Amino acid sequence: MPIWLTVQRHSGVRIDLQIVEQIKHALEVGVLRPGDPLPGVRDLARDLALAPNTIGKAYEELQRLGLIESRPRAGTTVAEHVAGALHGEQVAALFARLDTLVRDAAGLSVAPGVLRARFEAAVAVVYGPEQAGRMAVPVPLTRADGHEEAVG
Repeated sequence: MPIWLTVQRHSGVRIDLQIVEQIKHALEVGVLRPGDPLPGVRDLARDLALAPNTIGKAYEELQRLGLIESRPRAGTTVAEHVAGALHGEQVAALFARLDTLVRDAAGLSVAPGVLRARFEAAVAVVYGPEQAGRMAVPVPLTRADGHEEAVG
């Protein structure tokens, strides 16, 4: 069994979802790389003392996400294009955190101009002032009333 893969039987989170999240995290941090083999369903089930269909459900979800590939007699490997699949998911999570941050700022009565200035200053620090000024691109924003508008 991979040393980085553990299950918490009493955590309240389904075990197949724990496995999915841990494999995704291993991909994000480079523990697993494209083409790396994963343990077979029966082997991993035996190592973790789980039912094989629990591992099978986790692997099915990882396949649906495009993160792994299973081939009869060849085994299960990390998908070759995994970086692209994870990138889109990571960007979506980033924007969700940004939305939460803006709602929190509104709840704390931080003025939109102050929030925007602070955000632009942080962007300038990371990207550099000359590149930060060229990054304005319209992006869809879902307003509190559910309507979308372009911002930027």
